[in-house]
Amino acid sequence: MLWDLYQQYRIGQLDRKLDRVQDASNQDSVARDALARLEEKLDRLALINRAMFELLRESAGMSEERLSAKVLEIDLRDGQADGKAAPEPKRCPKCEAMISPRFGRCLFCGYQDTAVASFT
Repeated sequence: MLWDLYQQYRIGQLDRKLDRVQDASNQDSVARDALARLEEKLDRLALINRAMFELLRESAGMSEERLSAKVLEIDLRDGQADGKAAPEPKRCPKCEAMISPRFGRCLFCGYQDTAVASFT
């Protein structure tokens, strides 16, 4: 009888471990799906950006050098050449606190910035 109790205990432990492994596998699958969707979006955006640049080059005579210079100028606006464009913070018109570009609203008084920029 003691042996049966021990075996049941061990089976329960293995069942719990199996459940954890299956949960981790499901989470891994969800993460892989999300990554695949992000990669598809990134590829699509890269294609659209390339098409936009080629249209600008054909219609306005835009050069790769001018594009590279503008990219560097925008990159340096936050003081760092890190390949990221940090949105510029704004002051809240109601309480004068800084509005976080991340949230688009004042965290102090709740003012909602309706003029949220397209590229933030």
